[in-house]
Amino acid sequence: MRKALLTQEGYWKLLQELRQLRRFVRPLILAEVMEAAADGRLEKNESYWEARSRQAQIDRRIHKLQEIISQSEVLVGNNLKPSQVRFNSRVKVCNLATGEILEFHLVSSVEADVRQGYLSIDSPMGRALLGRKVGERIGFHPPGGHRSYQVLEIHMAGE
Repeated sequence: MRKALLTQEGYWKLLQELRQLRRFVRPLILAEVMEAAADGRLEKNESYWEARSRQAQIDRRIHKLQEIISQSEVLVGNNLKPSQVRFNSRVKVCNLATGEILEFHLVSSVEADVRQGYLSIDSPMGRALLGRKVGERIGFHPPGGHRSYQVLEIHMAGE
């Protein structure tokens, strides 16, 4: 796995989720497993196997979070000018075909969630936006066909 870039906000969210899973969720599930195991024959004990399945899911998520955190780098600065779109920028764009105004926070693929306004710098639109300035137009070809946008505003996250 290559080093993932994270915003400070994203890093703290991952740490918080990891702590929550380790301190509260996993112990509760382990208690459920133990309680279900106390009922007797495990082969036919449906509640036991359901609890074990939830435990496996939580353990996988804990492992994934540990992996991401250990192999990530929190990017605070950048060598691009503040007037250019970069990692951790908040960008307001206008869809030139529809006139729709959208706002995105450019983050790594680890933090990306387009429905929440977090756009990956590795996505076609994210790559097209990097380095652009206010007033510039971008075009890119996602799976749904050609799209064109104009950059309206650029702010660093937290401004």
